[in-house]
Amino acid sequence: MPASAYGLLAVFTAVAAVAGGLAAWALGPRRAWAAVLPALAAFGALYLIGHRSAVRIGPEVELFGWQVSLPFHVAVALGSALAAAAIQRIGLRLRQLQQGGARRDGLA
Repeated sequence: MPASAYGLLAVFTAVAAVAGGLAAWALGPRRAWAAVLPALAAFGALYLIGHRSAVRIGPEVELFGWQVSLPFHVAVALGSALAAAAIQRIGLRLRQLQQGGARRDGLA
């Protein structure tokens, strides 16, 4: 793999990490571990959309010698991170409700 590909991978890893952090901060909970799942979802979406399917929508820029539709990729990363953060939030709320219900019933 050429060195420029590692640079591009680093940029997309940073985009995924920032998107995951923003999504976790926007939807909560606001803890460091909460950004892991949205960041992984953003990175996975970038991999599937940008690398595997090579979908290119919108303007392209040259980044490390590669033609990349950066606005589209950032939008995909943010969208998938927000979706993952929303699902994570729902799961955490359901878990809190189940634990709270067990304590009220005196079963736990």
